[in-house]
Amino acid sequence: MSKRILIISPHADDEILGCGGYLISQRDQGSEIHIVYATIGTPENTPKEEHRVEEASRVCERLHASHQILIPNRDGELDMVPTRFFVSCYDTVFDSFRPDEVFINYPSWHQDHKKVYESAMAALRYRQGFMPRFVALYEYPFILNQNLKISGGLWYHDITEHLDEKVEIFSLYKSQQKNPPSPLNPDGIRQLAMVRGTECSVKYAELFYLQKMIR
Repeated sequence: MSKRILIISPHADDEILGCGGYLISQRDQGSEIHIVYATIGTPENTPKEEHRVEEASRVCERLHASHQILIPNRDGELDMVPTRFFVSCYDTVFDSFRPDEVFINYPSWHQDHKKVYESAMAALRYRQGFMPRFVALYEYPFILNQNLKISGGLWYHDITEHLDEKVEIFSLYKSQQKNPPSPLNPDGIRQLAMVRGTECSVKYAELFYLQKMIR
């Protein structure tokens, strides 16, 4: 069944790392996908950084997704942006896009991830505008050694049929590729997917932290 799916992403690559397999499956089912990047690029905005916007556009084309960037070239500096700016932006997106499902990044200790998580959750407070009926957090590989605890149920999605394409799409983020032992590469993606698959008795999976579901 097609849905309207909103992805809140601190940077261009977090959305694929965390829920690329799920988005591929939903694209194939005809769902409408919209990705909100908090920022793309560093304040230095070098020629290499300018390619990051092009990379994100190519990724969104593969997902048949629309996208927007809230504030350019502030990678690593989102903690200095007033929280109310992001809350207001997410409020507007919720009311205009009216998603059936919202996926937000797990916070981690990264200052940008923490700011985006807190702002998006604040925008989902009890509100008089549109209220999504499904909210979940997606993983970021570097949360695995940070021992953060978020309340909510665990929800696994089988991505066995979509892992190869997830890796292929992530490879479009050439500027973000890192060598092992960093997990930001095809091997790292496959290893985490295998661990999550083992946890839920499938070959490969993505793990989400369910925050709200209204049936």
